[in-house]
Amino acid sequence: MATVLFGGGYFYYIAQAVCPTPLSYSLGDIDKRFNLTQDEARLAISEAESVWEDATGRNLFSYEENGELSVNFIFDDRQKFVDEEGNLKEKLDATENISDAIKDTYASLVTEYNNLRMVYGKNVEQYERKLQTYNAEVEKYNSRGGAPEAVYASLEEEKKELDEEQTSLNAMSATLNDLVDEINSIGEKGNSLIKVYNQGVGVYNKTFGEPREFTQGDYTDKTIKIYTFENREELKLVLVHELGHALSLDHVDGTASIMHYMIGGQSSSDILSAQDLQEFDRVCGDNSLFERVKMSFRR
Repeated sequence: MATVLFGGGYFYYIAQAVCPTPLSYSLGDIDKRFNLTQDEARLAISEAESVWEDATGRNLFSYEENGELSVNFIFDDRQKFVDEEGNLKEKLDATENISDAIKDTYASLVTEYNNLRMVYGKNVEQYERKLQTYNAEVEKYNSRGGAPEAVYASLEEEKKELDEEQTSLNAMSATLNDLVDEINSIGEKGNSLIKVYNQGVGVYNKTFGEPREFTQGDYTDKTIKIYTFENREELKLVLVHELGHALSLDHVDGTASIMHYMIGGQSSSDILSAQDLQEFDRVCGDNSLFERVKMSFRR
């Protein structure tokens, strides 16, 4: 009789443990190198649990100071690798942005130079025609022994205008030369940046270009450990996945599913696929006691 009672109690226990809901959780260790505050971590976990609860309409998780499920953030070489990749990518993006800005400035200066050179050419042609006419008039009156007083005054006024035009043309020519110097300088700077950018891309491809797989989180012994995430959206996705394991859910085949073993094919951390929900129903649905016991033995 004692054996039967013990066995029955055990079967009841494992049947209930198949989907331990509502599951209380607490926040464990957070390595400071994640630059993640406790409030930020709590919010991320809360958002992750809401994904399951909103989709199923059930109260599956609850936060408690000493909850049986502990969520921890463990910093190791995986997150260090992700951080180094992110930092190099930021530098490359910044260099690319600067290069694009220099390219735009270069193009703008070239346009300014071409427009000014066109105006300068036209003004030079006009000046030379006026100067030729003026010199012909002066030569004509010099051959006659001099110009009358009124004509002489007019020629002097015309000479003054020509001198002013020449001064303006000289200033425009100097501006053109300055533009050429600036264009050449920016061109050299742009070429240097492109060289630096290409070198950085080479380093990036050599260091981070190869496909790699590593565990971003795991669930064992009522403990969730988060090892690495690139951003807050990815953190939420990892947490939703591991909370699924905490409910005793297994991996599913669909790459778009949150419970797929590999992150990358999911469209959003907020969307559970049909396969995710089927796996949830398989484990946490309203099964008979006998079916839940069989499921627990299989697991």
